[in-house]
Amino acid sequence: MAYNILNIRKDTPLDKGKAIVYWLGGTGISFKFATGEVVCIDPYFSDCVEEMAGFRRLSLSPLQANELAVDLFLLSHEHPDHLDPESFDTIISANPSCKVLASVDCADFLKEKKVDYQLAAPGDVLQFGEIAVRCVSADHGQYSPGALGFLIEFAGRRLYFTGDTGLNERLLAYPIAAKPEIVIPCINGAFGNLNEKEAAILVQKCQAKLAIPCHFWLFAEHGGDPAKFKKSLEKESPQTELLLLTPGRGVEI
Repeated sequence: MAYNILNIRKDTPLDKGKAIVYWLGGTGISFKFATGEVVCIDPYFSDCVEEMAGFRRLSLSPLQANELAVDLFLLSHEHPDHLDPESFDTIISANPSCKVLASVDCADFLKEKKVDYQLAAPGDVLQFGEIAVRCVSADHGQYSPGALGFLIEFAGRRLYFTGDTGLNERLLAYPIAAKPEIVIPCINGAFGNLNEKEAAILVQKCQAKLAIPCHFWLFAEHGGDPAKFKKSLEKESPQTELLLLTPGRGVEI
C-alpha cells in the first residue's frame, strides 16, 4: 500500500513497530511511526541553492514548505540543500510545537530563530516519546566538520540515516557496529560523499536488511544513479533488499 505525504496527519493504522517512510527528494526524508509521531530530516523545498551557488534543481518537491507536517525536525548540517533557509520559517510556522535537533554547524542560523532547538554532536541522544535519536559521526570533511548522521531506534528496530558522508570506517564505526536493519545512504558521490559503490559497501558492513538510497536527481552537479546503486548492492550486499522511493509517496517499513 502506498501513502501520500499530504495526508500524513490523518489516522493511518500501523502495527506496533512499523513506520511509513516518505522521500521528499534530495536527502529529505519523513517518517510516520505507529505511535503517531512524524520525524523529518533535511527537507529542501526552495530554489535557494540555485540563487546561492548556481545549482538548479532538476526535480520538483512533492509538496510546499507550508504543507510539511513534522513533530521532530532533524538537521544533519548547515548546507542549504539540508537546512533550507528560505523554507525554515514557513515550516516552523506550520508546526509551532515541533522540536528541532541540529548539528552544531547550524548554530549561527538557529540562534536568530524563535524555535525550540537543541544542538547536537556525535554521541548525543534525544528521547522523543518512544523514539530514540542518536547522533552519529559523518565524514563530510571540511565542507561541514560538524555534520551528523542519525541512528533512529523504535520498537527494538534501528534505522540509520547516513547524512552527507564519505566511507570513513573509523568515523562510522558506531552505526556500523549497531547493525541497523535499515540504512538510508547518500549516493551522490560529490563533495566527498558516498558514491553508489561506496554506499553499497557501507550497507554491507552494517549487515542491513533494507537499503533506501537518497541524495540523487536533485542537482546535475551532485550526480547519483540509483541503477548503479542497485547493481552495486547486488554485488556487495546481495542479502539486502532495495527500496526505491517515489517523491511524496510513502511505503510501510
